[in-house]
Amino acid sequence: MSSGEQNPAVPAVRVTDLTVAYGDKTVLWDIDLEIPSGSMVAVVGPNGAGKTTLIKSIQGLVPRVAGVVSIHGKPYEKQRKEVSYVPQRGSVDWDFPTSVVDTVKMGSYGDLGWIRRPGKKEHEKALSALEKVDMLGFAQRQISQLSGGQQQRVFLARALVQSASVYLLDEPFQGVDATTEKAIVRILKELTAGGKTVLAVHHDLNTVSEYYERIAILNVGLVASGRVDEVFNSENLMKAYGGKTSFFPERKSAKRAV
Repeated sequence: MSSGEQNPAVPAVRVTDLTVAYGDKTVLWDIDLEIPSGSMVAVVGPNGAGKTTLIKSIQGLVPRVAGVVSIHGKPYEKQRKEVSYVPQRGSVDWDFPTSVVDTVKMGSYGDLGWIRRPGKKEHEKALSALEKVDMLGFAQRQISQLSGGQQQRVFLARALVQSASVYLLDEPFQGVDATTEKAIVRILKELTAGGKTVLAVHHDLNTVSEYYERIAILNVGLVASGRVDEVFNSENLMKAYGGKTSFFPERKSAKRAV
């Protein structure tokens, strides 16, 4: 196996015995989860289920009470460059005075460090990433002048220049238009087709089967994980959501079959 290649037999992400608490409140409890390399995985569950906390705890952005996280078989701390993170759009200060292309170039700092400045090579990679997300014409625009969907595309472009192998996204479709949503799905599927791994917090149960091949269903604990066609069912959704969901995958499948 050449340098830089990942062993497909080793999970891209492995979470073992993960517990996270904020003060006296347990947010995640004893999570065991494996994400195969090259897969596109939705994390779903009701409000307060710990979806965002899972994404953050994988990266050590929130402290773990217990548990171990590995990326391609090694501790996250040794694999930081392999992981790219797209946070919720609402958690970002979009009034920060910077251009679109400079925002995207920030994704190269992991390779450059904070002392070296991005050069011509990084500028060209940023423009290429912007072209991929159909935002090249906005390269010199201030990020504060963009729509919500455009801002999300820019953050995805920033993630793409990192050349990571694992992409963690927190509600990438929140507040975006249908065209942007389809464009993001297309890019994410291209990544997984190339062997990359995508783990995304997702809230629209109606599109899970269309967008993802695997799913993790959370409600503080892990209710179920696996292939969408095996574990995305009414029984597991009822365990996670209780009576707070009216979505039943079997009914949607029956309508498609008619």
